[in-house]
Amino acid sequence: MIGGGHPTAKAFFTHHQFIARHTTTRRQWQPPSLAHHQLPPAARAPVRQFIHVLPQLQHPPANIPAWPTMQARRKPHKVKQACDACHGRKVRCDGARPCAGCEGLSLACTYLAVPKKTGPKNGRRVARTQAVLRSATERRPYAVPVPLRGSAAEVGAELSSNGRDVASTPSPPRSDHRGSTFRPSKEVSRGVMKRCMDAFFTHKYPITPILDRKLIEEALARPVLGADEYALIMACCAVIVLSPEIIVPSVAELPWSSPSPTSSTSSTSTTSPPSDAGDAAPTALPSADHFLAEVSRARLSCNHVTNPSLIDVQTSFFLFAAHFCMGRGNPAWFHLREAMTILQVLRLHEESTYETMTDPSLAIFARRVFWVLFVTERAYALQRHRPLTLQNTIALPALDDGPDCQILPGLLDLIALFQNFDSDFVSIWNLSGTVAAASPSYLARLQRVLAFALPRVADRASMQQADLLISQQWLKVIVWQLCVTKTLLSNSSSEDSMSLCYPVTIARDVVGIAHKLPSQALEANGVGILEKVFDIACSLADVIALRPALIAAGGGMEVGPVDHLLELVRIVGTVLGGSSRHLRLLNEKVRECFHTGIPPDGRVLALENAETARRVYEEVSQRSVPET
Repeated sequence: MIGGGHPTAKAFFTHHQFIARHTTTRRQWQPPSLAHHQLPPAARAPVRQFIHVLPQLQHPPANIPAWPTMQARRKPHKVKQACDACHGRKVRCDGARPCAGCEGLSLACTYLAVPKKTGPKNGRRVARTQAVLRSATERRPYAVPVPLRGSAAEVGAELSSNGRDVASTPSPPRSDHRGSTFRPSKEVSRGVMKRCMDAFFTHKYPITPILDRKLIEEALARPVLGADEYALIMACCAVIVLSPEIIVPSVAELPWSSPSPTSSTSSTSTTSPPSDAGDAAPTALPSADHFLAEVSRARLSCNHVTNPSLIDVQTSFFLFAAHFCMGRGNPAWFHLREAMTILQVLRLHEESTYETMTDPSLAIFARRVFWVLFVTERAYALQRHRPLTLQNTIALPALDDGPDCQILPGLLDLIALFQNFDSDFVSIWNLSGTVAAASPSYLARLQRVLAFALPRVADRASMQQADLLISQQWLKVIVWQLCVTKTLLSNSSSEDSMSLCYPVTIARDVVGIAHKLPSQALEANGVGILEKVFDIACSLADVIALRPALIAAGGGMEVGPVDHLLELVRIVGTVLGGSSRHLRLLNEKVRECFHTGIPPDGRVLALENAETARRVYEEVSQRSVPET
């Protein structure tokens, strides 16, 4: 058997014949410009066996044209990453810095490209992931297009410097870091979600109309919720469970429930009606803290910082509302600022953004979110002495004949109330403004504007009336308190709003509002309305403490300032089950103005009507007013 291709063929040749055979093959690789007789004798043998003569081969005679340096043929070492130029030209790279290929062609040798993961692609997994992304894109209604700013050259320079493009189309759907869809908690059933969302649209939506009910119902009807949708629903549920009495059917109406009349708005679990008609036992609603933890877990799966959308603004707003109701000031302020920051990142504070929106529903709810944040920020800034961020920069929500035509006028009335309190007033309120800006004429004019700000409030829904009327009286107290700090009040003033006893008039109006409106209207507004009533009661208590003669005012059938104060205490102690923190502080105020102790057993907690309040007032006033 003779042949050179088989591994055993060399057994039929002598050693010298084998060397000659392979030497002939090697000589075919030599450059054509190098003559055979000019090489040293050792070069005629295999290079691998005579490696010691390589230095002679690397320096040919001067009369021979230049040719690439001959080197010993050895197995090339493995390069982990080719340079960008060799990778683009699809040629071998030696991995040096710079490599031989780039140095020979005078190219920039860089290693900036990020190597991708190698290996076979799982076709089924890729197809499944693409299907999930397509379905998420179709159902994602809250993505807001971010318009490009500046000239084309500026935009191109920005894109090249950042290394990424800024899409003018809706943001892509976001999935978790494991590449699979988000998995909701098993402790929160769809029945709990639906009951909480029904309670929101029944009681809270007329006050904060920022969610599209159709989209929420469609999301709850799907078998799988997106992480951002789940976070929004959980944040809204956290607000609702803090007012379990508004969940339909009401917990108080169930025969197997016995809620405490003095239960506070804490984050403990509450009892909920059965999710199905056939359930034999009630189910427990998760606590507000559990819902908040679910929001944090869901947000880990959707990057709301680099890929924000309107749904993230709404989620942050409800997180603010939940922490505010639970008395957590720092988290509440953080999430309120977060909501406004995301809104500004999306440029929803610019009218030009709405002109480029192709989805009318998205534009409607984005505009409402802006104005709800506008009002909320001003109310919170006045309550907690915070600065302002949002300004009056876009058009108001338009009135139409749609399903919300009955509630939009109330929202516009609320906006009109708070538009009077701009950055100048808030700066003065935060003790950082000038004295000239706080002139008596300016504040007196502001009081007159507030007095006639709601000409058609009787046409609004009861829940909106409670919010509008209590907010109106509370803003009057805010202006009055600023007049106190600037020493602008006078007992001889012709205007009641500039007199020291103006809180007596305000408290009388608040008590009348509380008696005319149903208790459900006050409860629907949550802790926010309690804080406003609390501020009004504290101002009245301060006036009574400064003017002890007001304690003896009234008599017979006339209701005096103390009656108003005790009625405000009753409202704070009974609305929404009562707020123990606000009630405790208000009790201390009442003790100070009476200069005697309301009994430590807290009889103010048991005030149920004006007659009981009058009896307590008579008992306290007999001990506090000296005999003449």
